[in-house]
Amino acid sequence: DCSARLERRLADATDENRLAVALRRFRRREMVRIAWRDLAGLAGLEETLGDLTDLADVAVGGALDRLQAWQCQRYGVPRDAEGQPQRLVVLGMGKLGGRELNFSSDIDLIFAYPRQGQTDGGRAIGNEEFFRRLGQRLGKILAEPTADGFVFRVDLRLRPFGDSGPLVMSFAAFEDYYQHHGR
Repeated sequence: DCSARLERRLADATDENRLAVALRRFRRREMVRIAWRDLAGLAGLEETLGDLTDLADVAVGGALDRLQAWQCQRYGVPRDAEGQPQRLVVLGMGKLGGRELNFSSDIDLIFAYPRQGQTDGGRAIGNEEFFRRLGQRLGKILAEPTADGFVFRVDLRLRPFGDSGPLVMSFAAFEDYYQHHGR
């Protein structure tokens, strides 16, 4: 299973540099595996597109898990007014959301979080700021070219209000956008 293979690869990723290297090497290995199965006729189109989509999904999830944990160490856990922990939600749009990712696709992502609040650490910041920073780090670790290439090109322009809108929004702000401005 792709998720288990990624977890093994990321076991030694103790900082962002190691995470970036591990993600890129994992992607390269998985792309060869998927391409080989496709070219050898061992997987049909639907399976190949599904495997590519799964690869993007687990790469985003694996990176997000580690980046959020590291950011929580620095600022504390983001919580709502009732003290409930909050987590960034990453929505896959376009071909990723439709499970039709191909070998040259970028991934269209939108970031949201459940409720306003702040972190519970000594260096407390608001949830919007916490998740904005986390979204920036996630986009960078996936898309920034290094000596090992990139994980996936990331497009964040499908978010509400496009490039002029905030990188992340609370669920309430999301709902308001789609009720009044949604396209």
